[in-house]
Amino acid sequence: MPFVREHLTSKGLSTRASGVILQAWKPGTQKQYKSYLQRWELYCREQKINPVSASVIDGINFLGDLYQKKLSYSAINSARSALSTVIFPTEGGTFGNHPLVTRFLRGVFTTRPSLPRYQEIWDVSTVLSYLRTLHPLESLSLQLLTLKTTMLLALLSGQRCQTIHALEVSHMTLTDKNCIFHIQKLLKTSKRGKHLGRLEFRSFEEDKKLCIVTVLTEYVNRTKLTRGSHTQLLLSFCKPFKPVSTDTIARWLKKVLENAGIDINKYGAHSTRAASTSAAKAANVSVKTIMDAAGWANAGTFSKFYDKPISVTESVNFGVDLLKAQC
Repeated sequence: MPFVREHLTSKGLSTRASGVILQAWKPGTQKQYKSYLQRWELYCREQKINPVSASVIDGINFLGDLYQKKLSYSAINSARSALSTVIFPTEGGTFGNHPLVTRFLRGVFTTRPSLPRYQEIWDVSTVLSYLRTLHPLESLSLQLLTLKTTMLLALLSGQRCQTIHALEVSHMTLTDKNCIFHIQKLLKTSKRGKHLGRLEFRSFEEDKKLCIVTVLTEYVNRTKLTRGSHTQLLLSFCKPFKPVSTDTIARWLKKVLENAGIDINKYGAHSTRAASTSAAKAANVSVKTIMDAAGWANAGTFSKFYDKPISVTESVNFGVDLLKAQC
């Protein structure tokens, strides 16, 4: 983020110190801020404003310009966060928390509300029924085995593609009863004192066609010869068999949804998270188990209903409970 770096060094910070501060924003956040900071620079040139010494009013006027251009509440809220990296109110605090800014965003939400993407979600049993047809595992192509493995990982964990992408065979313990992954990478929800460091999947004896431990065992054995030194769990199913990106994992999930008859023009890969947790809630799986498994940032708000604080590494029954409800 060259513009933010320039702003920090203009305040007297060294290049090294500025570089460390920039690492406070994860790559995804930096990518999200980039477009809005570019728009901010262009706006400042048009208005003859110094972008690194602008006032709160200048920032609000810029947000008003984005509103005039029909940007959504979510987009304007992201722009507010981006401006908080370069606009510092003289009275202290941050640009994003300034009373006028928060009131402006409240007005944007009132006139252009950010509503849930999905008013209804697809039936998990439809996808599970399709996954049952991908059997026996030994006769499946590597492509179909990979797709089945990826979808079961997503549904039975309630996690994002980023978490599935972070799974590694070098930090995996696989037995006949369970499979435990120790996650060594920072995730979207990772914070100081909070990290989804462990993800456990238990075997499902009631239906081996949907048993994630059985599927993972076959997948790991099938990819052993082509894996080489790659430690990431999910690899491409064609040469050169390299680790895949989160975008590829998302495409695989959409492919399974399409094969199962789900409208992928309406539902994306991230809908697996909503579908699995909604199905679990409908099956009376406890809120604690669901929040634990999904690792939502506000899981702590539910701790007052239980005898001990909720830990995002605590739940291992989510996947089994979900399958039992569907079977």
